[in-house]
Amino acid sequence: MNSYDVVSICNALVDIIFDATDEDLKAHNLTKGNMHLVERSAQEQLLDAFKGKNKGEELGGSAMNAMRALARLGKKTCFAGMVAEDHFGGKIKKRLGELSINGYLNITEEEATGTCMVLVTPDGERTMVTYLGASRLYNCSHIPRKELVDADYFHFCGYQWDTEGQKKGILEAIKIAKDAGTIISFDLADPFVVTHHKDDFLEIIKDHADIVFANREEAKLLWGLEANETAKVIASQGATAVIKLGAEGALVRKGDQEVKVSPVSTQVVDTTAAGDMFAAGFLYGQSNKRPLDECGRIAATLASDVISRYGASLSQEVIDLVR
Repeated sequence: MNSYDVVSICNALVDIIFDATDEDLKAHNLTKGNMHLVERSAQEQLLDAFKGKNKGEELGGSAMNAMRALARLGKKTCFAGMVAEDHFGGKIKKRLGELSINGYLNITEEEATGTCMVLVTPDGERTMVTYLGASRLYNCSHIPRKELVDADYFHFCGYQWDTEGQKKGILEAIKIAKDAGTIISFDLADPFVVTHHKDDFLEIIKDHADIVFANREEAKLLWGLEANETAKVIASQGATAVIKLGAEGALVRKGDQEVKVSPVSTQVVDTTAAGDMFAAGFLYGQSNKRPLDECGRIAATLASDVISRYGASLSQEVIDLVR
């Protein structure tokens, strides 16, 4: 048996959650539902503008959200990223320890630890304003090589496509994992990054990925096709396609096998990390050798739970239910 069920490399961030209105988003030229990359000074101005609306803080970053869920479900996980020796860097290290996640954290003095403002409107939609900070300095020298070789799954997401160092780091990690027989799980992450890095992502799907997560919009950006046709293309290239369809559930395709995943009814409070928890649930099912329909049901159950409250946290009830 390998030492880890899932190893991940991603931006190490702390989410800072705020109440917001549609008027707030318009006033600051923010596209609702999307992720916006900003420099530290711009984020500090926004933090000042939303002072008094803070609803809490939690570990953030797409893949780190998924690792937190998997760890709570009892899986052995490792998260690799870059932080600074500052308040938020200390918070990340402490929280990973509390969750029994092996934190393979590299330290830099050149940038502050990254943070993400999560602006939640009354309809539950989340809009993100992200300062990547220290995460932008990640490169090949920081890869958890031994851990990747000793893992069943390597999970990463498109948010790593920011600097050349980050991109090269992920591509090198993919090669290490692939050579070791580790299963490659790729979450496209956000329409913003798909738009800017489509060619790179198409190459990863074609040549490397074993599992691909995308939502309807991201899927359409790849080949200009609807979700079911995109799933067929991904499956024809050898990967399991997992297309999230929001309130309509999801579509999973592996080879000629297609599974439609029904949504789990819930009152939407905050859509933050819905896709991350969906990915965690699917990977949990896969690592337990469950059939695709069960993997999809577990994924939908976790996603519905996380959107029923503020922040990227799962209830103990849903953890007990899934286990």
